[in-house]
Amino acid sequence: MAGYTVKLMTVSGEVAYPDYRAEKATFNANGNIKDILFTPYNGSDPVFITAIELSDGSAQAITVPADFALSVGCVVKFPIGTLKPTDTLAKPVILTGAPYVALVRLRQALMQLVGDNPLYAMQKLPEPKDPFTALHLLSSGRESQPFAKTWDGDYRVYHYNCYASVLVIRSADDAQEFLENFMLEVDSTDGDFWQFNNNCSIDRSGDFENSSPLIDNLVYQQMAQVTLSLQFVYQHYKRERWLESATVEKGNKVTIVIKGA
Repeated sequence: MAGYTVKLMTVSGEVAYPDYRAEKATFNANGNIKDILFTPYNGSDPVFITAIELSDGSAQAITVPADFALSVGCVVKFPIGTLKPTDTLAKPVILTGAPYVALVRLRQALMQLVGDNPLYAMQKLPEPKDPFTALHLLSSGRESQPFAKTWDGDYRVYHYNCYASVLVIRSADDAQEFLENFMLEVDSTDGDFWQFNNNCSIDRSGDFENSSPLIDNLVYQQMAQVTLSLQFVYQHYKRERWLESATVEKGNKVTIVIKGA
């Protein structure tokens, strides 16, 4: 058994985004003995991961080459036994799509417009006496076809229009006031700029409700909630191959150059 700190690396060093943290994992001869799950990517621009670094603080770090892109909402996951220090290429599962983007975008809005630090409802929540905001995805979807296709380096980027319905739960003495203030900020000039810059519109689709829902079998007092409708753009990054050139030489020899994945 060996314990390592697992880091996501770019060409310029360890990746950096607001919610990022390196993960600790234990390895045996078959690889990681438990799932390794990184926090959802909530940076402002896509990043390209070129390596996974494993370090134990006492010896030279082990570098496993990698080649994948992260855009808003992407979650990097190494299921049990899928990462080994001897791998020649790291191949994580990338959890992505409209559900992940919706939650990350709404969390970004709460952080940047009202200075909150909301949790995803599937996380372990604080004790009832501690104020918190939780986000619970009710539904989401995307159009069947992308409305645009672009290139970012060697990656083909597919742009999809998406929608989602998210329940925002606030537990605090001023629960409803907090949610009302957030919606006022969404509708303000700063909120308009935020929605434009992030290709995400936020609207209230239900009334503010005061209730005490059960979460983890605990009743949280002085709670308020509101359902929000989001419309946003999801960008799917995919490595693709293309024919760069074909050269006919003497003797009926043809040299073909293929680039990409």
